[in-house]
This record gives sequence, C-alpha cells and structure tokens, in this order.
Amino acid sequence: MVLIKIIKGKNTGSIMKTTRTTDLLNELSTDDSNIHFKSFITSHADDMSCDNLQDYFNLFFKDHPELLIADVIKRSNLDRGYAYQILNGRKPHPGKYKLVLLTLCAGMNLKEIQRALTISGNAVLYPKFPQDAALIVCINQNCTSAFEVMNFFAENNLDFPE
Repeated sequence: MVLIKIIKGKNTGSIMKTTRTTDLLNELSTDDSNIHFKSFITSHADDMSCDNLQDYFNLFFKDHPELLIADVIKRSNLDRGYAYQILNGRKPHPGKYKLVLLTLCAGMNLKEIQRALTISGNAVLYPKFPQDAALIVCINQNCTSAFEVMNFFAENNLDFPE
C-alpha cells in the first residue's frame, strides 16, 4: 500500500510518496526477498531515510526549487562558510541551534526540523525548555529569518542559545 502524504510548511508545501514501514517489512519477509532485494531497493528509493544532512538538504532543495540556497543562508544570519559546510556535508554535526536557524530559514516545518536534528546527532527541540519552546512557536508561526526569531526571543526576555 502506498500512501500520499502532504507536508505543509512555510513554502508551498510538498507532496512526498511514502510507504508504510510495516508494508516494507512485509515485503522483505517473503521467501524470495533475497532474490528481489536489488529491485526492492530500486523501487523504494524514495522511501529510504537519509542518513546524513547533505542528502537530507539535497532532497529538500530538490523538492523546493523556488528556494535559493544563498537566500536561505542570508536569512539565517549564519557565517556563509559554516552554512555551506553544513549543506555540503563537511560539517555533519553542526550546533543544534545553528541547524535550527538554517532549517527554519529554508522553510522546513517542525517535523522536518526535528528529523534534521536527529540526523545530525542533536537532541530534538523539547517544549519543556523555554528556548526550545520559543523556537517551536517561531517555527509554527512560519518565521523565515533569524531576525524574526531574535525579535521573538527579545520580546519574551529570552537569550538565544549558543
């Protein structure tokens, strides 16, 4: 069974084809799964998880051709070199809050940002931490720049985490 899932973020939204994990497991549990493994991998390439940030961002930008990487980096207010290192895989484990700014400015929704944090080895945003809760609010309110995030933090007497 193939499900169509619509993920709505700040941008126009994207449609991603996903197959339920249980369906994939059932397909691999058949007697001839060893024979058909290569075709399984090929036919379900879109369902496979990304295991690094470079691939994750590449897929995201492929699904959002309207985004210009230079604009995303500029809105994030991150050092340009550092941001490109994250995007090209030379910085696979960036700081949590720098990654949040980059993903937020790319227009990722909360679920996509949490996935990026997990891939990078960072803790996901946790609503019991005031700074994380503030970031969740910014994401859900479709903030698109570090400037908007910093204003929200200032308005609420919070320091942005380093």
